[in-house]
Amino acid sequence: MLQCEAQVALIDLLAEVYSKVPWGKMRTSKNPYDIFNHRVRCAASRGTVDAFISSLCNHFGLQSLPSRVVSVIETLKPYEQSVLNALSNEHVAWCMRGIVKSKQKKESAKEIKKNDKKV
Repeated sequence: MLQCEAQVALIDLLAEVYSKVPWGKMRTSKNPYDIFNHRVRCAASRGTVDAFISSLCNHFGLQSLPSRVVSVIETLKPYEQSVLNALSNEHVAWCMRGIVKSKQKKESAKEIKKNDKKV
């Protein structure tokens, strides 16, 4: 079981990666959620959180992530094996939490932008 701090950080990390993937450019008949779940599970077989995130980014052709991700990764390092085990065994649940958070952030940004235009 992951500590609360690690749970929040893992969801944040997955949300950041999901939001940066250029889904519109992907030519596939598969559901984006399925693709993301599968690639997270595959990357979780790496030995460290750093190797996991590098592998995951490589799967999606991402060259970088926002600098705020560094602190999230550092938060996860003390829980490294628990995080990788959770992603290997429970990848669907963790990915969906990250996807939901990503979508919530996107909707919040739209609302803020809409409200700024009203002013």
